[in-house]
Amino acid sequence: SEVIGRIAKINVESGQDVEKGTVLIELDTTVETANLREAQAKLERARRKVQRYDQLRATKAVSPENLDDAEMEFRTAQASVQSFQSVIDRKNIVAPFSGRIGIRQVNVGQTVLPGAEIIPLFSLDPLYVNFTAPQQLVSKIKVGGAVTITSDAFKGETFEAKITAIDPNVSESSRNFAVQATLSNADKRLSPGMFVAAQIDMPEVNSHPVIPSSSISYAPYGNSIYIVEQLKDKDGKEFKGVRQQMIQLGDAKGDMVQVTSGLKDGEEVATSGVFKLRPNAPVLVNNSIQPGMSKSPTPADT
Repeated sequence: SEVIGRIAKINVESGQDVEKGTVLIELDTTVETANLREAQAKLERARRKVQRYDQLRATKAVSPENLDDAEMEFRTAQASVQSFQSVIDRKNIVAPFSGRIGIRQVNVGQTVLPGAEIIPLFSLDPLYVNFTAPQQLVSKIKVGGAVTITSDAFKGETFEAKITAIDPNVSESSRNFAVQATLSNADKRLSPGMFVAAQIDMPEVNSHPVIPSSSISYAPYGNSIYIVEQLKDKDGKEFKGVRQQMIQLGDAKGDMVQVTSGLKDGEEVATSGVFKLRPNAPVLVNNSIQPGMSKSPTPADT
């Protein structure tokens, strides 16, 4: 509400679909309506006075000053009518867009203050899907690109969206940037506020090796992995150990991360317990438990 007032009538029910311009709430306008009628009566009187003076001007029975005063009185009355009508209009709260009413927060007879929440209204078609992407994808994500949306509420189903806006700012803390996609929701199955997963459709890149994210030791000075290979101790005896290797990372998808430099084909990488490893540490390889390599991991809620 833009003005203070007492609710006289509620024209919609919770959960109802409404069109743009529908009057949702009517505040009491008894006083304003009476003032409007008074102003309209004064406007009519001023209009007739101007007409009469205008007719008398031809016979010079009225001075120009009197006619000017009558015209000013008419314009003042006209402004008063517009002012009271504006107050009445502001006490009719209308839907600014088409959508679905939520659960109303007020009842008939309640007094509301300006800015108070009265009734929620949600636009259901289209919906905006907001998500973030890593800065490595700044040059690859374009407006108009396709996005596949999935939700736990509709297992096994996908929804198609189009990227409509890309935030030009990259977060200094996370190095991610915001992306907004528009999703057609004509059947109104999805609801605002739902958690969804967004997958940007891009060509697969196979020119670089891919490793599990659990293999990477992240550090401010650079990211590294541990290569498992045959090493020699100070006595020249061979043993299976690890060598720390600095790497450059590329795109990430789910549990997998692309390595653009620092890793050669055929090299064996430690995929778990890397935070315990040190250069030249001996290791025992156990491949009975494999790391996660899913493109779309679904971690359990906690």
